[in-house]
Amino acid sequence: MAKKKTATATRFFEVLSSGKDAFRGQDEAIVVRVHVDPTCPRELALAVKGSLVAERPGGVVEVRGLVGAPALDPAPDVALVLVGSSDVSSLVASYARAGVFVGLVVEGALDAPDLGLDERSSARVGVVAASSASALTDKLGAWLASVSDKRLALAANFAFCRRAVVDALVRRCALENAAVGAVSLVPGSDLPLMCANQATLALDIAAAYGRALAPARAVELAGVVGAGFAYRAVARTALELIPGLGGALKAGVGYSGTLLTGHALRLRFEAADEHRRAPAATGDAGASVQRPSFREAADARDGYVTIGNERA
Repeated sequence: MAKKKTATATRFFEVLSSGKDAFRGQDEAIVVRVHVDPTCPRELALAVKGSLVAERPGGVVEVRGLVGAPALDPAPDVALVLVGSSDVSSLVASYARAGVFVGLVVEGALDAPDLGLDERSSARVGVVAASSASALTDKLGAWLASVSDKRLALAANFAFCRRAVVDALVRRCALENAAVGAVSLVPGSDLPLMCANQATLALDIAAAYGRALAPARAVELAGVVGAGFAYRAVARTALELIPGLGGALKAGVGYSGTLLTGHALRLRFEAADEHRRAPAATGDAGASVQRPSFREAADARDGYVTIGNERA
């Protein structure tokens, strides 16, 4: 009994420590550099402009033109190139060879330039092809989430990346819990491990949505633990009905239960975000929201070329 209490206390402190790391991670500095070809599709430029507005101090969006070699000291965490009719091969190659992931934003896959890179550099270049603004934000968010090593900071800063980041976190946790259920040798030993993994997941999801480590997190953790006991009861009932499946059944319940818990948490935070935005949408119609300009330092005549609704 004493060993069980000690193990439970140890897992509690592990979850708490992991949670603290997650909430520190959401404020980690992350730099997204955008190179804009003035001939790129206007709708895609506006979509990127509207999406890449950092919500936290650690998020930095640098917007530049295509002239000159890219600054790599320090290098950005990720680079985007809004492709038009100009030659971007040298720019993209410089980033890729320096180890920076580069996303080429184009209207269609056939619009992506042939860069002639070696295999190692090519692996760091992705093509984000979309003909509409709505499709672009979904695809761009998924690509950024797949290449960034600062996923929590990415999601906390840019709302359009959150679903992709959270879905990746949920899948990883679900696979871990499936493995726990499959290899558990001591009856009952899998439940604390699965609950600890799901509690850590709950804190990671809260951090991805820009939430603070506050008392409200205790409610979510209580719900996660309660769900864990419910899934355990389902597994026991199923084992009574279909004996002999043991590890396979517990692995399946661990996997599917974690997916359900993760998606429920995501929907909770998405609903809360919608509720937050609702007053602004129904407020004074004459009020305007001032957002940062999306500009590139490209034209030596005046220092800036503005992209979007502003004067070029």
